[in-house]
Amino acid sequence: MDVSATEGSERRTQASSRAAVGATEDSGRRIVGGHVVTMDGAGGGAGTVLADGEVAWDAVGTLTYVGPARGPAGAGDVDATGCVVLPGLVNAHTHSGMSMLRGYSDDCDLQTWLGHVRDFEVGMSARDVASGLRLALLEMVTTGTTAFADMYHWDADLLAIVADAGLRVVAAPAVFDYDDVGYPGAAGPDGTGVLAATEDLAREFAGDDHVRLAFGPHAPYTCSPELYADVARRAARLGIGVHTHLSETRHEVDVCRERFGVTPIAHVERLGLFEVPVHVAHAVHATPEDVAILAARGASVSHNPVSNLKLGAGVAPLVALRDAGVPLALGTDSAASNNTLDLFEEIKTAPLLQRGVAASPDVVLGSEALAWATTGGARALGFDRAGALEVGKWADVVVVRADGPAATPLYDPVSFLAFAARGSDVRDVVVGGRTLVRDGRALTLDEDAILDAVARAGYRRAHDAS
Repeated sequence: MDVSATEGSERRTQASSRAAVGATEDSGRRIVGGHVVTMDGAGGGAGTVLADGEVAWDAVGTLTYVGPARGPAGAGDVDATGCVVLPGLVNAHTHSGMSMLRGYSDDCDLQTWLGHVRDFEVGMSARDVASGLRLALLEMVTTGTTAFADMYHWDADLLAIVADAGLRVVAAPAVFDYDDVGYPGAAGPDGTGVLAATEDLAREFAGDDHVRLAFGPHAPYTCSPELYADVARRAARLGIGVHTHLSETRHEVDVCRERFGVTPIAHVERLGLFEVPVHVAHAVHATPEDVAILAARGASVSHNPVSNLKLGAGVAPLVALRDAGVPLALGTDSAASNNTLDLFEEIKTAPLLQRGVAASPDVVLGSEALAWATTGGARALGFDRAGALEVGKWADVVVVRADGPAATPLYDPVSFLAFAARGSDVRDVVVGGRTLVRDGRALTLDEDAILDAVARAGYRRAHDAS
């Protein structure tokens, strides 16, 4: 391993140590009072809902008790009276570094948008990517997201930033093709180098509870068949998964049919990709045959309704995917194609969109969308100890204020979370027993410094373009 990789490993070890210290400092902590929504699968839907509940964890950040409150909050406990407590949200698809491009290219179709953002991205420096990542982490954690799947430029230093902040990530270094340098301004390697680096990072972070790796072939319209087949072989050898875009737009499907005679999903299936765990972003234009492939192969799908609507990509066959047994999760996509990373927007939009299309008020339930943003996302990312409040799982917990106008009267905490809550209602966030957000303020990220760095970088890019 070269010197820079060694330094990255040392920084990652230091960050993991700080996360462990944080969990120890918060050891013995309890969240007491309020409504606790467990998402534990008991009885289906949102699981058990406790009107006056308690969540407690041990020194290593493992849940030791979830049940009725065992007395009032004491010194060091979190009083959740007037709040709703739930598992940390899981953003199943985003591109963190693209927070730098929020609002940069609006009101155009995906292909035009891609051209605009790629022109911007090739000039992004390593510092720009890091700044975009920190901004994304800040926005996600303060709106209740504790774990995320991300396809972008990744290296050991960037992964250390995530570990230091205390969130969990499945990082997929983006590859466009063997000789394509995706992020030249950040000194990123070509596709061949990205594949090799992904393998190195997967070995380096093996067994890490906060950082995991996946291969990230961008899409069939950017990656050759040879690269997809290569990725399948590499993933099988290393025992890791793949995160890729498939069938996001009708144009993409038409181009794939013209080039290869089949849809994007059938194309990569033919190349052997589904022999390994695959996490698919979008599947907006999945055909019935595609849905059958995904279900048979056990591939998970991240549904990203707000991004799909903003880009005019279409409406995914969510009901068909669900009914076929395809594992589902929710994602925001990037801040460049969504403008926010607030997963509560996706939780509300997903069922409402399907109800409008089907002209049926119960075709997708709010509790289902909440499950996709918690347990579904955790399963899709392979974080099996996240996504639910159960003894033995990680203490990844979010406290949401429920004493404002939008939560009054609070007949049903699950309905509030699904249809009325916003990221701005998040009060406290704990990951692995470590408090990352308290009273709405991030504790592990410097908000003022992050906002200033991104604003300065945005001004520089705008000035350079003028």
